[in-house]
Amino acid sequence: MQRDRVKWNKKYAEKTPGQRVPGIIRDHIHLAPKGRALDIACGSGAVSLYLAGKGFVVDALDISDVALTALSKQHPRIHTICADLDTFDLAVDRYHLVANIRYLNRRLFPRILNALLPGGMLIFETFLKSDKKEMDNGFKREYLLDEKELLHVFAPLEILYYRETDSGCDETPARLASLVGKKP
Repeated sequence: MQRDRVKWNKKYAEKTPGQRVPGIIRDHIHLAPKGRALDIACGSGAVSLYLAGKGFVVDALDISDVALTALSKQHPRIHTICADLDTFDLAVDRYHLVANIRYLNRRLFPRILNALLPGGMLIFETFLKSDKKEMDNGFKREYLLDEKELLHVFAPLEILYYRETDSGCDETPARLASLVGKKP
């Protein structure tokens, strides 16, 4: 945990990451019931700030205390939680919305399902494996989704939107999987 925290603290101390809110959030937020939201691996907090601005009370979860300290001062409806996602357990039946953007930790899949309240919504988008190395965005293969993996893992949800694309993000070529689902 300490090694990961040092790595991410260094990243956030050296430069301010972009504050761009992914299109999947902007395009689907209107479908989510208002209430409590969880932003998994929130980083500098672009998604958390956007959700708070839309009226959600947000738990912003990340390993970087540097990023969270800066974020905690930006909006009163954001509560920061500094934790190692390899060991942290999500609260059960707590969230109206869970956002997981550009982060993959398969251990969290069943915990995400359990964290959603009935009628709650999941917005999930992260990188996919590719046959072309330049499309892997520099990640190790274990940090990339297999094709249709999100559909299988989150099959208990009512899938409102799903797409796999080569569109990339932030000017970087990449394959992305995007899912929006609602817990029955």
